[in-house]
Amino acid sequence: MPAPQRAEDASSGDANAEALRAELKAAREQLDCATRSLAASEARERLLQNELQHRVRNMLAVVRSIFARTVEAGGALEDVADHFKGRLDAVSRYQFASAIDPRGTIDLDMMIWDELRVFEFDPRVAAAGPEARVPYDIAVVLGLAFHELATNSIKFGALADTARGATVHIRWELSQGELSLTWEETGVSIVMPAPVPRGFGREFIEAALPYQIGATTAFELRPGGIRCTITVPLNAR
Repeated sequence: MPAPQRAEDASSGDANAEALRAELKAAREQLDCATRSLAASEARERLLQNELQHRVRNMLAVVRSIFARTVEAGGALEDVADHFKGRLDAVSRYQFASAIDPRGTIDLDMMIWDELRVFEFDPRVAAAGPEARVPYDIAVVLGLAFHELATNSIKFGALADTARGATVHIRWELSQGELSLTWEETGVSIVMPAPVPRGFGREFIEAALPYQIGATTAFELRPGGIRCTITVPLNAR
């Protein structure tokens, strides 16, 4: 009788050992998974830190540039302060959202009317185009361009002209991920006899947009108004 008992004990011991090995294997797999997850989290955190530092440096560079060009333009201190505040507000409006969600987008129509809110029901202003979502990193730059165009129109262009017939037409198209937008002002009664100096707004549109977001731009002074075209690939980074 002792022999069968020993066989049963051996069989039970083998089963226990097998179960223990299975548990150890499962524990090792869980540990390996946790290690990989931790390494991925650390890599993701380093990436986010680098991205944040990159964005902060870019933002500071933009602010310094805006401040320097605004001061260079001269004028009364109050006017300089107003120009700087308006430009800074235009940039920060999208920069904050970009920092929270770098892959987020914003509606183009909303961007335009943010700059022309007080003229939303003004018959002189018309904006039309298909639904378009602009990535935040592009919106930061494009929003400042809209701010400059709107400010110029309010101070010197169609929205400053009380004569009948002055209009602002904004239209855009989408084709294969590329946005083409035209800002056109017509019917302005006062026409400058000489070329308008290259101020911050025009310089920003013609030089900064191509450099920062790969845009193709043109700024034309015409009899009775201006015509500005901006073409930018929305999917490019």
